[in-house]
Amino acid sequence: MNRYGLTQLEKLAIGVAVVAVLAILIPLYRQLVDIKRTADCLSNLKDIATAINLYLLDYGNTLPLAYYANPDGSPQTDAAGRPLTWVLCISSYMKRDLQRALKCPADPTGGSTVITHPRDSSKTLTLSYGFYAPLSAVRLEDLPNPGLSVLIADSLAGGQLGSLNPNPLLNGNDGFALTFDDARFKPTADSKYVIRLAVWRRRESGDWVEDNLRSFHGKGVNVLHADGHVSTRAPSILRLQRDARGKLEPPWTLPEPRSEEPANANPPPP
Repeated sequence: MNRYGLTQLEKLAIGVAVVAVLAILIPLYRQLVDIKRTADCLSNLKDIATAINLYLLDYGNTLPLAYYANPDGSPQTDAAGRPLTWVLCISSYMKRDLQRALKCPADPTGGSTVITHPRDSSKTLTLSYGFYAPLSAVRLEDLPNPGLSVLIADSLAGGQLGSLNPNPLLNGNDGFALTFDDARFKPTADSKYVIRLAVWRRRESGDWVEDNLRSFHGKGVNVLHADGHVSTRAPSILRLQRDARGKLEPPWTLPEPRSEEPANANPPPP
């Protein structure tokens, strides 16, 4: 007697084979997507690095401002009430489309900080990158090791507990600056971690351990160093490390003190 179609056993075998193939392909696909997004993100940071290098040539080897500040340290804002950030300093040096360069393709928020477009005040930009506040307007020669100093990194307004608004600089619209859990500009002796870095706890319980963190990218946090090179760092950089003397260790560097304060080489607020 002729038999048409598959037996139940054959159907089951095919089903098991399909599931097995998907079990292999889906993680592989996710890994490939993450590799592509990481490459695109690092490309964004390289474009930002190029703009900063051109800025350095025009402003006496002095890094851009993290943001234009009022006398009390709060950010100056434009007519729309949005902060005037480091993007304003380097926008004229950026050859690439600004929005494409400033938004990480892996950022689940699509850029959690909103600023006014420097070239068209009727438009806005969303940022996925934050500037390390202690290096605002710092001369490169004042850094002990620019190659070990993070300048810009994947950033999220707010951060560590999944919130978008802990210790805000401006109504939670603060992903443009990387600061500390207990201070706005520079770490204190009690500072433990960097806030607004794009790494946060999965839950409120538990210590700050690497296994309890997640980032935009599977392998860690993408960063631009002060010397212009980019890399992917482990999520554990969220925690501040200190040497035996209590001095902050890389990648969160502080500038060396100067005998005389240099003249402000940064452009005036618009």
